[in-house]
Amino acid sequence: MSLEKSIEQTIFDKLSSKHDETVLLGLDRNVSLITSGLLDSLEFISMLMEIESNLNIDIDFEDADPVQFTTVNGLVKLLCVNENV
Repeated sequence: MSLEKSIEQTIFDKLSSKHDETVLLGLDRNVSLITSGLLDSLEFISMLMEIESNLNIDIDFEDADPVQFTTVNGLVKLLCVNENV
């Protein structure tokens, strides 16, 4: 499985533990997971820790835009770019 798909799977696993499938089917991948109420800030941090641990990557948010990395697409893009550097 590609890194992108693995990150997405971890995100959707976290979301599915809290929400039913209908919420996930209508998910806008460009909307903040926190401001939309899909995850609270602690759940979001927990998810990031799971991504780091499960995929053996280090997440560097130094130059990241918080508005972007709280979305599914933004987080996947950030992590894939960081790993390709």
